[in-house]
Amino acid sequence: MLMVLLLSAWAGHVFSQEWNYARLVLIYGGDIPFHFNSIKRYAEGIEIEEGTILGITLADSVQAGHYLTGFDLNMRAFNGATEILGEAGSLDLNVIRIRAANYLGFGPGFISDGYQDLSSGWTTLCTFTDPNPVFSDLVWDTHQLVISYECGKPVAAGGNGTLLGEPPDYYRVEVELELVPSGPGF
Repeated sequence: MLMVLLLSAWAGHVFSQEWNYARLVLIYGGDIPFHFNSIKRYAEGIEIEEGTILGITLADSVQAGHYLTGFDLNMRAFNGATEILGEAGSLDLNVIRIRAANYLGFGPGFISDGYQDLSSGWTTLCTFTDPNPVFSDLVWDTHQLVISYECGKPVAAGGNGTLLGEPPDYYRVEVELELVPSGPGF
């Protein structure tokens, strides 16, 4: 009897969120392996284009003071990790670079920041600002981003340097993606 009274008293103080709605949907590519299994791959690096596809859902509730105009997509190493750990060694985070691009549905107002170094702090991959005066809601199956990755590309090829000379190991790092709504009130 006491449990019922506590639950009903607590339920009276629960409110629904009347603000905007933002959601990332992983469609493809939750685990991206880089297999450096030849001298050529060590020397030239590896680029995985269209490694991950994300759907974006963003809805404006038209709540006074919180007007949605778009979003930023940010990334960082999970929990602010400062290096890529292996069984015996470690690598700097910036040996991996990540890029977001329009895959489906984003037209004018979408800006990709190109390849960005993986780091322990948040880094913006892309931004979208709806060019329409009234925000048009985005739905994951019609608004998608593609994430590409590169690792160990030479500086001459636009990368951060090869992995030649690094000890072979099984290295692993997790990447966090953050969808941040933008507009007045955010």
